[in-house]
This record gives sequence, C-alpha cells and structure tokens, in this order.
Amino acid sequence: MSGDFDQVLTAQLKRSAFWTQVGFKLEQSSEGKARVRLPYDEGNTTAATALHGGAIAATLDVAGCLAACASDLKEGVSGRLLSCDVSYIAGALGEDIFGEAEVLRRGKEIVYSTVRAVNGDGKLLASGSHIYHLSTPENIPAAPTGIDQIAGQGREVAGIGGLPIADAAIVAKNIGMLGKMDGRMPYMSQINWQFKAGDYGYAEFLLPWKEHSIGDDGGLASGALLSAIDHSGSLAAWMTTELGRRDLFGSTVNTKIQTFAPAIKRDVIVKARAAGGSGTLINSDVDIITLAGEPVASGSTIYRIVKRSK
Repeated sequence: MSGDFDQVLTAQLKRSAFWTQVGFKLEQSSEGKARVRLPYDEGNTTAATALHGGAIAATLDVAGCLAACASDLKEGVSGRLLSCDVSYIAGALGEDIFGEAEVLRRGKEIVYSTVRAVNGDGKLLASGSHIYHLSTPENIPAAPTGIDQIAGQGREVAGIGGLPIADAAIVAKNIGMLGKMDGRMPYMSQINWQFKAGDYGYAEFLLPWKEHSIGDDGGLASGALLSAIDHSGSLAAWMTTELGRRDLFGSTVNTKIQTFAPAIKRDVIVKARAAGGSGTLINSDVDIITLAGEPVASGSTIYRIVKRSK
C-alpha cells in the first residue's frame, strides 16, 4: 500500500509549480503520514547559506498537505489549507531539511496534523499544527465587478472568500437575540463577560479585569483572553446567518492568540469581525483593546456551521 501512497503523493507534488520550484521531494509516506526533503539550494536562502524562514514554513505545510491527502486517497477529493501555525526553534545553514507530518485526527472533511522540520541529524528546526480541508471541489464564483460593502461592521464582499449578503431583518433579530442569550452562558458569565454591540458578522464584548478573569500574574488570565477570542469569533461567524436555528450546528475548528503586553490590568473590549469564508467555514479576526484604546492582544478563529444530521 505504501507504493500507492508514494505514487499518488509524488504526482501531487509535481502538480504544484511552487512545490516544484522550491524543490521538495517525497521521502516516505504511509496512511496519514508524510516525510519530505528540501535539498539545500541557494535560491531558498535569505542571507549567506541561511535557509529562509518562509522555506521552512513551506516545508511544514507541504508535509501537512501530503499527510492529510494520505488519509484519504479517494478520487475526486481536493484539499485546501485552513490553518498552519509555525514555531521556529533553530535555523538551518547550508543543509538539507526534512518536513514530517502525522495526522492526529481525520474528521468527515477536516484533517488535523502535527508538523515539524528537522535537519539530517534530527535536530528540531520548527514545529507546528496543520489543519486541512478535504472535500469535493467547490464551485469558484466569478470575481465581482466592484467591491460592494454595505453598512455594518462585518465584511460583505462578493466573490471568492466572500460572505453572503445579509438580510436586514435577520441582522436585527440576531442583535436582539445575542444580547439576551450571551449573559446566560455559564462559562462566559463566570468571568463577567458582557455583550456590548452586534452587527452583520460582528460581535463586541466587555471583559472586565476583576474576580475570576484574573490570572497568576495579576492581569487578565491568558485562558480568559483565549476564551474571549474563541467565543467572540464564533459569535461573529453566527452573525452572518440566523441565530437560533435548530437545524444548524456550530463548532470551533481553530483559535489563535497573540498578546502584545505583559500583565493586562485593565478592562478590555473584545471586537470580533467575520473576515471571510467558504462553504461551511467562516474565519473571524478578533482585536482586544483597553477602554483607552491600547491594543493588548489579537487573534482569530475558524468556525464551522453545518446542518444537523437528521
């Protein structure tokens, strides 16, 4: 069976002009696993013999893509990257590197993998997580003749990656419902979470610096900030459709955070905006600022809204 994987994945490598140009070679593959080699080449360096960070990141990505595809070799299935996080641990100087990926879970359409890059001695250069979407090819909409964004905080741009145009009555209903339902959610209520504003593809909240939202450093707990990004990002996604529909089910695929400040000993406003999406998947960007407008953190979510199985 390994030969089948190698043949299919090698053909996939050759279909990408980018992967071919950079020079990736398939070293080994099996179900849900892939190892690729990136031979040293001056064209992939940044200074002297140092490998460019983008080339290292691309090595993690190609390994993740191939491992995900090796979890399902069915014909007529195509894939696209949903998320790839890369942590750089060491550099590579004038040497071949290897990308290794292993699928952690293969859902109905979404594949989660762990990815890493090593040198020939096995030294860890970078590691990360990789999320890939496998499905039948989607119909690509025509490019819009003009960018048309109506009033509202959420992005409503037609074409590839755009969100559907909102119904004003549904938006108004959603805003009223969000104000009522959010305060009754036990997990968020325990950190004094408060709904502030909503719009199409937009949700805004207050996270007070007090009581159970405080962490070990005396500032807002990083877990509370992560929860704020997850919750607000998912609700921004819901604000592109009709809240309360019993035939729909939602779940978070990925949440990311970056913090800009040490102990955040201030109340903060959390602003989430649906940035774009395709099919059942909606990406949201989240900004966290103090009441004085100081940027203290940001993040993103990928949220999936599907119809419930009957």
